[in-house]
Amino acid sequence: MPGLHRGTWIVVACSEGALILENAGCIRQPDLRLIDRMDAPNTPPPDTRRALPEVTDRSRLATSAFAAMVVGRLAREAARGGAQRLVLAASPPLLGAIRDRLDDDLRQRVVLTLPKTLTKQPLGRIVTVVNSALENAA
Repeated sequence: MPGLHRGTWIVVACSEGALILENAGCIRQPDLRLIDRMDAPNTPPPDTRRALPEVTDRSRLATSAFAAMVVGRLAREAARGGAQRLVLAASPPLLGAIRDRLDDDLRQRVVLTLPKTLTKQPLGRIVTVVNSALENAA
């Protein structure tokens, strides 16, 4: 049965930060609980005297560093036997950076990836979007 199983971890992330949530409910009545809130590392504001490629590189490096933080957090939980099922929802550049850093163990735990920014959405909306995507993927 497709849906948000009990114990599934949902990572919603954007350039500003990430929420790691867990479904403490069941498929029919999901109940998302906050496991962790992560803030993205601050990058200094761009120097307007510098060339545009340097600003882009700085942004890409910040995305890469934040992706590494998120994956590190997931890897620590996986090493303790948790986070057996993962849903990853992030802005496309960040989602790509996260996927690039997943080891084989974490990659096997991923049941869904969503190239969407859901960090500012209420929990009910996150459940709706994730469940809809899980149903469409089945």
